[in-house]
Amino acid sequence: MEVDAKGRFELLDARTEPKRSWISRRLGVCVLFALGLGTGSPAVADGEWYLSAYWAKNSPDRLLDILQTSIPELRSTYLNAVAVNYAYAEGRLIRWELEGQLVRHYGMQDHWETNALVVARWMHFPWDHILDTRVAYGGGLSYALEVPYIEPRSEPEREDSTRLLHYLLLEVEVTLPEAERWSAFARIHHRSGVFGLFDGVRGGSNFIGVGVRYQWK
Repeated sequence: MEVDAKGRFELLDARTEPKRSWISRRLGVCVLFALGLGTGSPAVADGEWYLSAYWAKNSPDRLLDILQTSIPELRSTYLNAVAVNYAYAEGRLIRWELEGQLVRHYGMQDHWETNALVVARWMHFPWDHILDTRVAYGGGLSYALEVPYIEPRSEPEREDSTRLLHYLLLEVEVTLPEAERWSAFARIHHRSGVFGLFDGVRGGSNFIGVGVRYQWK
């Protein structure tokens, strides 16, 4: 790993790429398989609305590195976010939601960000009677009002990133049985160019955070 004068991180060992590609394919297959299990005959949800607020800190590590380590590296740039979710359908195992976010960045970068995405939330685990647990995966679009400073490109002579990128979230949510409307969650907030699909951007950013959520109808 090499660090340039602006504090940006770049992985230089190309020998790790075949392994990363293999892991990426396996992760994608697992996600698609999980979604397929929960989509059979989805019913229209009862119009639940959810309001969330969360705080997160940036990690210069790549997404797959974060998922494979227990203690990711963190640096001093942050975000505060509010999100509104609408549950529009629910299958045997998965609830489908639309989510909109308003995000404020501060620290190494200072700008606003908006995100719109579809979320698939796995609703059932064997221990739910003790601690109700849900796992969510979401994907959509992210628009930053300024070009984010910490999102590097693979071509340094060009602009660092671009305002419109792909957005992805991974989340674990828990709630106690007696607190039906309130829950807490941990989330990875991820923006990336999807290997150059968005304006040639091959970098991105990852924020790891915690938040609270309230349900109302």
